[in-house]
Amino acid sequence: MSKKSAGLRIHFSHDDLVRIRLADSAELMWETVNSLHLLQHRGGALFFDPWRDATRGALLDGGTGERALRLLLALAPYANYCPDFLTPAGTGPGSGVEAVLSTPLPRLRKELRILAGQGPESPALGRLAEGDPAAMRLLGHALRVYHRAALAPFWPQIRTHVHADLTLRARTLRGGGTEALLASLSPDMRWRPPVLEADYPFDRELHLNGRGLLLAPSFFCWAMPVILADPDLPPVLVYPVERSLGWAQRPPRPAGLEPLIGSTRSRLLALVAEGGMCTTTGLARTATVSPATVSKHLNVLREAGLVRSRQEGKYALHSVTGLGLDLLRRS
Repeated sequence: MSKKSAGLRIHFSHDDLVRIRLADSAELMWETVNSLHLLQHRGGALFFDPWRDATRGALLDGGTGERALRLLLALAPYANYCPDFLTPAGTGPGSGVEAVLSTPLPRLRKELRILAGQGPESPALGRLAEGDPAAMRLLGHALRVYHRAALAPFWPQIRTHVHADLTLRARTLRGGGTEALLASLSPDMRWRPPVLEADYPFDRELHLNGRGLLLAPSFFCWAMPVILADPDLPPVLVYPVERSLGWAQRPPRPAGLEPLIGSTRSRLLALVAEGGMCTTTGLARTATVSPATVSKHLNVLREAGLVRSRQEGKYALHSVTGLGLDLLRRS
């Protein structure tokens, strides 16, 4: 996987234009790798420094968290090369680690050999390249420790921002077709038919040759898009989404609100505040209640001036008001 400026040029044919797909959710392993890169530089300080502080505080305790981070930073350096096997396709929260650990040994060995040529020798990576069972178990443990500390506490916010982007892109695709979708990636990328251009760490030409392209928004992708290093793999373009300031600052638990507005409504108000912009179905999934129940309680919260809602295509997006935030802080 390649990452800072030169130029990326993705060449489309007519077949590719009819084979553009949008990811249907946040991709856990892309968020893992992109967030590891963000821990290695200071880009996006206003957006990410609170998250960096919280993540380092959770991991750098001198125990398993610190060892996990050390291994993963060696495996995913912020450089011109990062192994593609770390970002297998279609990895939601429940399947990412298992997909990485099931990488065929020849591919594992090939990509880690390339990585070894980019920096100092690492015995741990050498054992991984041989498929050593203990090394693979250590990698799985490191990924799970990292997920618990860096991603799981913030997954509702991550998922909400990614889903909002997907909703807008899908509406553009329905209304204007694939060329309108590609044009909507501006200003980070430039659609100059039949080529999509973007800033990149080095010059790179990617010819799709009729394979199509998967567009995958990423919360932790910063400043420019990312593509896989191996041009023979199914093409994926990972691009940054818009983020709200303060997304990593979770409001206090609303236990004090429960006698006033009830446990379900207080929980939903906190979830909306955490997410920044939430859909009804997303809230229902997180709160483990039905969408109809969410809609009923949101109506009450909206009439009380605690949340606001707006329609984006077929989705209703909900956000907390200043009054709602103030109520959460005081509870």
